Amino acid sequence: MRIITAVQASELDQKSMEDYGISGIDLMGAAGKEIAENVKTIVAEIHDPRIIIICGKGNNGGDGFATAAWLDKYSVQIFTSVDKELIKSDSAHFHNVCVEKDITIHYSENPPIDFECDLVIDALLGTGCKGELKDDIVKWTMWMNALHCIVLAVDCPTGINGNNGMAASHSVKAGKTITMGFPKLGLIMKQGQDHTGKIKTVDIGFPNIIDDLSGLKWSRFEESDISDLFSKIETDTYKHQQGKVLLIAGSKGMTGAAVLSTFGSLRSGAGLTITCAPESIEDIYEKTIIEGMTIGCPDDGNGFLISDSFEIIKDKIQWCDAIVIGPGLGRSPNTIKMVEKVVLNANKPLIIDADALCLFQGKLENFNKIKTPFIITPHEGEFCNLLKITREEYIKSFPDIVEKFMINFPGVLVLKNAPTITYYNDKAIVNSSGNPGMATAGMGDILAGILGTFVSQGMDCFQAAQAGVYIHGLAADNKVIEKGQRGLIASDLLDELPKVLHAFE
Repeated sequence: MRIITAVQASELDQKSMEDYGISGIDLMGAAGKEIAENVKTIVAEIHDPRIIIICGKGNNGGDGFATAAWLDKYSVQIFTSVDKELIKSDSAHFHNVCVEKDITIHYSENPPIDFECDLVIDALLGTGCKGELKDDIVKWTMWMNALHCIVLAVDCPTGINGNNGMAASHSVKAGKTITMGFPKLGLIMKQGQDHTGKIKTVDIGFPNIIDDLSGLKWSRFEESDISDLFSKIETDTYKHQQGKVLLIAGSKGMTGAAVLSTFGSLRSGAGLTITCAPESIEDIYEKTIIEGMTIGCPDDGNGFLISDSFEIIKDKIQWCDAIVIGPGLGRSPNTIKMVEKVVLNANKPLIIDADALCLFQGKLENFNKIKTPFIITPHEGEFCNLLKITREEYIKSFPDIVEKFMINFPGVLVLKNAPTITYYNDKAIVNSSGNPGMATAGMGDILAGILGTFVSQGMDCFQAAQAGVYIHGLAADNKVIEKGQRGLIASDLLDELPKVLHAFE
């Protein structure tokens, strides 16, 4: 399913009008008609339903006026906090239509007291919200949220940023959102997911020019997209054909990361794994990773891998089909030297995770030195560290900052987020599985192991990233039913992964 940003939505409007001669009045009228048809369905079982529409002065308010014009046979009242002289252009056209149809319009700075209705339509701001709401808007959003009725948002609930899904204080919490042409990215990002309710996309006559819009090509990954990614396991296969994964992970105090990433690989179908262990703590690896192989690497008794460890690791690079590097490695400068040797000398696909990303902090040019396909898997904080920016800067400028990063980035970016998004070249795939219970230690380690397996079995890095992120999230969704969000831990997913994968075999 294709998605667009708020900026692309504005561009789609402009191109439709300027390049294809579709009038703004026609688009707004079509939007009003589609919203009205949905309203009729919502209130179908209510006798003489009372409908109110809260309109702003911009195009979102215009969609609200157009909706009212199509609902003139119903008991409809419009509230707007702006003077009629401030309602301009296409919005003014439909405002005047409502006047001609004798639809009641209240011009008031304040919401009414003790007003009852069956459905309220939020047509205040749409995708135009950035940052906190002004006080004159907040009193209307608070009023809508306090009503004991259905709330229907037009294009985007007021207060939700159409680009990043961040919610302003007192954002409208809708039960349903009608969005024009394509869902807006903010509806399925961060808090946007909790404020939009059911999303309904309607066709209002936009030309088929979505691929001509500037910026990344956004899509949402659905379960149906995974069906062609997994091949049948042949009857006469054997372990060396099921993917050999080399895992360079763990250190003293973080051996769990090595264990989880290794079992993430094994539980997602790897035929063989070798996990590189600092030799002074290799016995911990040996005792816990019983189905996988381990190999001790020189660590000078430090409990973490060092530059000299590469002499052992490099032979295993030739053995494997994919390399996972980073989970729990630690950030010792000597460890990062080992990471540099592996990453820049590898001739097998790489999954670069967690501490291994330190090699690239403020040194993004190092990505262009990698000679093999690769995936990086930062969470938001790690991505900000790569770019040497604050999280506040990242959130404020999303998605522009990622679009700029991808211009020169040669690999696949799995940006662990809410939800996780996979980027490659000009494509951005928003995952549709997962839940807040996954915000716990070790989840990323398991994902890295899954990605290593899928790449080792022949998927290209972009395919493996999409499939791995979805399977990982789906396992968590299934397990959270039993464990709950607060009680979910990473190792819970290890038994669930085979069950999820079984459905796709």
